[in-house]
Amino acid sequence: MCVSLARRLCRCCIAFLLAWHAAATLRAEEPFDYFVNSWNVIGLKDYARGTRVTPDNRLLLDGDRAAQLFVGKDSKPLSRDQTKTLQDGWLPIILLATTDGAVRYEFALWATPMPDVKDWQKAFDWPTEGENFLNWIHVTATNTGPTPAEAKLVVRQGPTPAKEDTFAWTLAPGASEVATLRVPFQAEPDASRFATADPKLWRDRTAEYWRGVLEKATHVEVPCRKANEAMLAAHVCQLIANDHGEVHGGEGFYDSFYIRDGAYQVMEFEEAGLFDAARKALKFYLDSQRPDGRFESQKGQFDANGQAVWVLWQYAKISGDRAWLAEVYPKMRRAVDWTMEARRQAPADSPYAGVLPAALADGEYLWGGKHHICGYDLWNLRGMLCTADAARMLGKTDDAEALVREAGLYRQAIDAAWKRTGLPHFPPSWEKEGTHWGNTETLWPTELFERDDPRVAALVKEVRENFGGGYIEGTIQWRGEWADCIHPYMGAYTTMTDLVRGRDEQVVEDFYWYLLHSTAAHAFPEGIFYKRRFAWVDTIPHVTGACNFAVMLRHMLVHERGDELHLLSAVPDGWLDEGREIRVDRAPTHFGVLSLSVRGTAAGGRVQLTPPDRQPPRRIVLHLPESRPLETPLDGVEVQSRPAQKKRWDFPGVVELYRKSQADQGQLKQK
Repeated sequence: MCVSLARRLCRCCIAFLLAWHAAATLRAEEPFDYFVNSWNVIGLKDYARGTRVTPDNRLLLDGDRAAQLFVGKDSKPLSRDQTKTLQDGWLPIILLATTDGAVRYEFALWATPMPDVKDWQKAFDWPTEGENFLNWIHVTATNTGPTPAEAKLVVRQGPTPAKEDTFAWTLAPGASEVATLRVPFQAEPDASRFATADPKLWRDRTAEYWRGVLEKATHVEVPCRKANEAMLAAHVCQLIANDHGEVHGGEGFYDSFYIRDGAYQVMEFEEAGLFDAARKALKFYLDSQRPDGRFESQKGQFDANGQAVWVLWQYAKISGDRAWLAEVYPKMRRAVDWTMEARRQAPADSPYAGVLPAALADGEYLWGGKHHICGYDLWNLRGMLCTADAARMLGKTDDAEALVREAGLYRQAIDAAWKRTGLPHFPPSWEKEGTHWGNTETLWPTELFERDDPRVAALVKEVRENFGGGYIEGTIQWRGEWADCIHPYMGAYTTMTDLVRGRDEQVVEDFYWYLLHSTAAHAFPEGIFYKRRFAWVDTIPHVTGACNFAVMLRHMLVHERGDELHLLSAVPDGWLDEGREIRVDRAPTHFGVLSLSVRGTAAGGRVQLTPPDRQPPRRIVLHLPESRPLETPLDGVEVQSRPAQKKRWDFPGVVELYRKSQADQGQLKQK
């Protein structure tokens, strides 16, 4: 009796421990997810729509249809408690897991072309056989206990009345059963034709396709797993949000073309070596020019005119395609002609003489059309300078000289408008009202002012330390319609300004705060209500948020400064520890394609560089900490040493810092 009782107790203890271990493992393995409203998307490249996956893990389909998942004997719905991750850390195959008693349920969600397409590779790459696609829900139920267990899965597809699929099993100890749901994004009258499609085959094809796309792209690898996966996921996010080549700001929100957001999205494609996507996107820029020459996507906003011109210039610089530049140059010049005429509308004695007319502004949150927006002038000045450079590239000397003279006059008008404000920094509007946005793009994406211009430094200080009390969670505030908002991707413009200014340690800190404000599946937001960890209006995954992260990381490693090329301008010292390596392969630059590897050694740093050879830069500057002297000199490379960074930054560290700050605030509230 005693032995039998002991055995029964032992089996019970083992069952308890196995179930506890499964639940504890789930919690321990779940990576950090900042957001309460953690959305994601599964979909296909360049299709018009994608399937949004809600924070509680419902699949939102075409119209008012949805698919919801329930598990266990009580049919509990999945919830926010199940953290979304991605297969291999970045593939658009969403993974979830949960437990009910001793049963562990593992979910995989992904999207493929309809299984009866004639050419599945082409249908993955473009909607060649229609816009509809198939969502796959694959579930594995495993009994982790030592005794038989009941498992149950229910999938309801709405609208009401919902179609319901139920799977129920009695699982032996250690046994598993699987269920597969094949759910078209658009309702199909005959869904039975793909009821036997093989989930393993189509999951493997999904992984094969996306790996194939990014194997052709620039390869960037740094000693930070989160950063590597987030960059790959950013590329995928962009390609899914694209609609027939047109760059869009999101899937299911901002699902249209924005010149402002799209400008950085196209840059990200170019720097990732995805030139086919970039070239397709440029068509929509060219088509957005009005009869009067001004580029516009959102009515009445003038920054788009300079941004579109910069996009055309940037493509020519990074691709080296002079023939294409010659083709689009007349459009660039017409846009600049509009700027020249528009900035002369005010009389000479006006306080706004020489700057653009008053207009509404989205980012600055000045909708009345009564303010003169500083960022509009900065962007149109940038477009003018880019067009002057394009003229030089094409041998149009007279055009180049005339545009440089005009840019000088424009700069004088901007300086005069700034002096009238009495401020040490550039304000959102020349009336000194609004929240900061375009005025922060002073040295980025091209340098409009000297790096040591005191107005630039004063603006950085203003937004970092003073505006609304300064940065929160390492991030700039946006103080427009809502209170308690921070805005990571807009703050990236200040980060890039500090990169140009040589403030490497500040850039590294900003970089990790930027990474913190993402989901476990590397979805980035637009703005954030930081007090409740909520991406505003569910704008997540936000494509510009993702692409600005990828652009930031690229320029920390490889940055063009006019006719100079700077390497490792701002990287964490820890990335250069002994045995660690940074790799950049097949990276397009304004000078051609380069490859770079930097490995920390006991003696310092071992560097291999294949420099660009299309148009060699005047200088190549490699930035290294004093603790990592170059082992072997590199021909044609100047090394600039910098002091060691005072604080060690990495992703676990910023998560811990954030959690501690939240705990400290909780203690203060209790007091």
